[in-house]
Amino acid sequence: MEPSDSAVTIPSEPLSTIGPKGAGSSRADAQQHENASFAARYELGATLGQGGMGFVRACHDRRIGREVALKMARPEHASKGDVLARFVREACVQGQLEHPAIVPVYDLGRDPDGNVYFTMKRVRGATFERIVQQLRSGDPQARSQYSRRKLLAAFASVCQALTFSHARGVVHRDIKPGNVMLGDFGEVYVLDWGLAKLTMSPEQDDAVEEARRPPARAGATLPGATLGTPGYMAPEQVRGDRVDVRTDVYALGAILFELLAWQSLHPAAPQEAMFTSTLVGVDARPSVRAPQLDVPPELDAICVRATALEPRDRFGSARELVAAIEQFLDGDRDQQRRLQLARDHASAAANLAQRALAGGTTDAAEARSQALREVGRAIALDPANPDALRTLVRLLTDPPREIPPEARVELAREQAQGHTRGRRMGGMAFLTWFLYAPISLWMGVRSWRAWMLMQAAWLTAAAVGFLAARGGRAHGKANLPMLVSGGFAIVCSASILGPYFLLPQLALIYAMMFVLVPPDRARRGLVVGVSLLTMVVPAALGWSGALPRPYELHADAVTIHATMLHFPPVPTELFLFAANSTALVTACLMTAGVRDALTAAQERLHVQAWQFRQMLPREAQMSTPPADPTARVQP
Repeated sequence: MEPSDSAVTIPSEPLSTIGPKGAGSSRADAQQHENASFAARYELGATLGQGGMGFVRACHDRRIGREVALKMARPEHASKGDVLARFVREACVQGQLEHPAIVPVYDLGRDPDGNVYFTMKRVRGATFERIVQQLRSGDPQARSQYSRRKLLAAFASVCQALTFSHARGVVHRDIKPGNVMLGDFGEVYVLDWGLAKLTMSPEQDDAVEEARRPPARAGATLPGATLGTPGYMAPEQVRGDRVDVRTDVYALGAILFELLAWQSLHPAAPQEAMFTSTLVGVDARPSVRAPQLDVPPELDAICVRATALEPRDRFGSARELVAAIEQFLDGDRDQQRRLQLARDHASAAANLAQRALAGGTTDAAEARSQALREVGRAIALDPANPDALRTLVRLLTDPPREIPPEARVELAREQAQGHTRGRRMGGMAFLTWFLYAPISLWMGVRSWRAWMLMQAAWLTAAAVGFLAARGGRAHGKANLPMLVSGGFAIVCSASILGPYFLLPQLALIYAMMFVLVPPDRARRGLVVGVSLLTMVVPAALGWSGALPRPYELHADAVTIHATMLHFPPVPTELFLFAANSTALVTACLMTAGVRDALTAAQERLHVQAWQFRQMLPREAQMSTPPADPTARVQP
């Protein structure tokens, strides 16, 4: 602590200067005048808060025309001279500490009932305690409003205020989140100087002689012989040893820990347990207690040093503590250490990238993932590291030769969704056949057995498609029932016009449905084979004589023999037009859907490749040709 020529002092008779209640006649006249002045000047409002020695009320100062806060000693302490002396001393200490972060005192006196009061600036805002509670609860507005940098800057202002008070010979002794307020416009205030100790003059009495009451909750200020708040008191304060500015440094370290970890340095517990925790010590690294908040190691080191058990191991003053915080905020780190760490990460990334790009190994995907993480760490430490940038370019422009397991899982999920859509589409396509049933009845049925078999076959194929879509299985075996039932329905349709008219269009759409939506490479040969069989089987049955021959071939004409339906001109032409039109439209829609999906996939890949290139520095972008996002990846 630096010496000061203007140390805080307490008048030898501070109570006598404000007139005790029930004095002689002259004093009574003065008191009567003071009472009238109080009533004329102050208009009391609601209670803002209360503590062990007094309470604070909102107040309107009519004389100045401003809102102030009036702190008044509790009536039950009116007869306790030592408590009143401490109350008046608080007003004197706070009033003499003229600092932007210390609430100024305006007036000191007695009200008409003889209660001692003092008025001070009315401050508005949120205490550190409330802010931490909001951050811990996940309040999105609080997390947006109170960034780590903003809280550290406010904490630095608190340290500056304590540096000033220490230079004036005052130790606060009750620094805690509830006694620090962050104003609505960035102001920072250190509150409640009721336990302040003057180090440049003999202490009148360190103990307030009132009934000692254990606190009802953690964070409450202790009255009695032990002065302070459990969880923020330094070990020497708990033991009752001599305190100095390093006692406040410990409390500042506890507050800093809470701002960084969103939890108390000493978890809430009964009073004796918190005292034990303070005396034994805890791990004061916020990164250990709250790893999800990504606290930098520099702040860990500051917390650990500020809350050391022995005063000699702490920062020697609040000035040293604020210097460490400002050094972190200014980004004045060990540059050589950062560059060395960046080189180490870049070297590790290059080795991992070599393994990843070689391919052919089971851990190529994991090596690529680790290489990207190492590159990210290297660039975070040194954005201009050339080795890291070269490795990043190689990883981004040379895609994996094999699909990584995570990508394979995503691909399988998309294929399952494609299979489901395809089966549902197939079921709908099979159902469209029943649009022609009324026309076929209009044409006239020659063989009701063949007609009923055909309708049953198409209905079965549609039902199988919808059931397969509900199953959601992605592998090709799930398509086999659809393949067989659909092929059988097409074969049954050959009894209308034979194997070479209308049936080839149905077989073509049938094959496209299984080949295009979605592509099933392993079963393409089977699909083509079954599609051919839908024509081969009816033709072979006609050649063998098992079924009547559907055609009579002449030199200049082909005669189709009706086996299932009659062929009256109007309904027959309508049937042929509707059937062929539907086949054409269905084929176009299926092909267009596949083309749209392919175009969308290409657009996404090119956009992703563009985004990757934006991650690179400008010089790396200019020297690197755009990657081909459609480069073949081995499945």
